Amino acid sequence: MSARYLELSRSELESRARQAYEIYRECRVCPHACGVDRTQGQTGYCGQTDLLRVSSSVRHFGEEPPLVGTGGVGNLFITSCNMRCDYCQNFQISQLWKKQALPTAIGLERTYQSTAQQMVRLQEEGAHFIGWVSPSHVVPGLLKSLSLARDMGLKIPIIYNTNGYDALPTLKLLDGVVDIYLPDLKYAYSATAKEISRIQEYPEFSHEAVLEMYRQVGPLVLGEDGLAKRGLLVRHLLLPEDLAGTWETLCFIALEMSARVPLSLMSQYRPVHKAMSRSPLNRKITL
Repeated sequence: MSARYLELSRSELESRARQAYEIYRECRVCPHACGVDRTQGQTGYCGQTDLLRVSSSVRHFGEEPPLVGTGGVGNLFITSCNMRCDYCQNFQISQLWKKQALPTAIGLERTYQSTAQQMVRLQEEGAHFIGWVSPSHVVPGLLKSLSLARDMGLKIPIIYNTNGYDALPTLKLLDGVVDIYLPDLKYAYSATAKEISRIQEYPEFSHEAVLEMYRQVGPLVLGEDGLAKRGLLVRHLLLPEDLAGTWETLCFIALEMSARVPLSLMSQYRPVHKAMSRSPLNRKITL
């Protein structure tokens, strides 16, 4: 497999990283548009400065089959998040990372050089892809790390594994960089997103973002080995009492993009974190 970023010149990839980094100076990296200067240590909704925090970098075998193969995905699990889902399965990383009782590594600041080395290590261990997990709030740092990693010999494709709450100008800087977009379209209704994930206008931003992803890479394309080569694969997590608006989400995918876009319909919801004390989130789904 040939990664798309290898088709860019070194100067172009570095230019994309510089352009993205400038967004940090009055942060508009994600739809929160906090306006803080992260290059000076200021923080907004996500609590992050311009430095990267990676909670772990491991080969992962729990993704969809076309992404796993025999070597798995070399996932970088990014600390913090630009959403606050009451039922987040990774709430220790996304929401509690500042707590003193948690391992120091969850909040460990890493240099771009160190993150680049992690990506190369995962490639050497046999990963088929590098997965950026929850990357929406740190795209500039990841682009800089990718630029360094390519100089170190990184050549496997990039998976952008996101909650869908992405800013369009930031995504445009990833055109020709990301091979596979893996967004989780979470909600069809803004009121639901605001109530249980603490964000504004989720459907509007996520639909705009996913349409841009589709424009860049089209539907998922598989190679002869069954592994994904490039494209869009949409996830959707079923929630109790249809809080996610599943039918509306399916209609959006089929009518606004294409019925050829593959869908990973996830039924593994279980109540954790704040969901355990909130009805109807405090139960599993029924089919």
